[in-house]
Amino acid sequence: MTQTNKTRLNTDIRKKIGGLILSHFENEKTTERENFISAKEDITTAYNTAFKIASNVVSRAYPKEDVATLQTFKKKYGNACDVVAKDSCFYFANTEMAVENERDNSEHFDFKLDANMSGRFDSMDFCNAYFRNELKGAGINPEITIQNKAQDNRSNPHWTQEVDKIKKFIGYHNEDGIYQDWKSKFALDVIGTSYCRSRTIPCTQSEFNEMKLFKLARESFVNAHYTWAEHIFKDMRDINNALKDYKYVKDAIDLCGALGLNINENELQRTAGVSLTIYQPENLANLIKSRRAKQDNKDVIAQFKKARQSAVATH
Repeated sequence: MTQTNKTRLNTDIRKKIGGLILSHFENEKTTERENFISAKEDITTAYNTAFKIASNVVSRAYPKEDVATLQTFKKKYGNACDVVAKDSCFYFANTEMAVENERDNSEHFDFKLDANMSGRFDSMDFCNAYFRNELKGAGINPEITIQNKAQDNRSNPHWTQEVDKIKKFIGYHNEDGIYQDWKSKFALDVIGTSYCRSRTIPCTQSEFNEMKLFKLARESFVNAHYTWAEHIFKDMRDINNALKDYKYVKDAIDLCGALGLNINENELQRTAGVSLTIYQPENLANLIKSRRAKQDNKDVIAQFKKARQSAVATH
């Protein structure tokens, strides 16, 4: 029996191997990952296109010369003429469509990071998806809400702490940092400082339809992130359960090999106790000898789940 066969797994090595497999999953060229990457490119284009449309609509309603005049009056007369403000949320109405109910041809179009989302999505989901790499680089989990929903969707201290980290990093609490930079990038001068619904801005049917496509693109991007993250989370849940059952390092290394990830026991032992930051995506190439071509994890995971269940049944 080789040394590898005798070496027992411990918590540190289990965690280390789990981190390696997670990084491997996050970097492999799966359909879900490619869809997410493509969706991010699409949403960047969608934001820029929609903002150009919004700029045209808003400038028709509030001509730049009128805005400049009112700003001049404010400088001269103070707060009595404070009626011009920057905003990133607009209430557009399609004036080319006759309807009985105003809601049928009017909607909010919000460019902010925390714009409301429909269905199962939360207001922070877009930001978590768009700034995923930045959050990961800061040691913050951008998939925490997705993972929490995939388990029991209950509020708990760990989830709350991670969400607070995201809010602090992005600048939600004080509306500064990344949050404010994004808001300023997609802000326009409007006349009237009250709630945006009180200043309905007319637009054409074509403009209205384009803006609705922008909202759909936003949700499609968030959904692509959900699908990818849920896929990885479910795989990792089975992986971690298997690692808990394995007694020897060889078992874990064999599992990695079956998944297409070649790791070296000596490297694991040498780096025992070292932070898992060395396994971040940018450093992963130094640890993985061969990359797996595009393939599905389901068969491999199903095999070791079956083997694990059999092992439990025989003990």
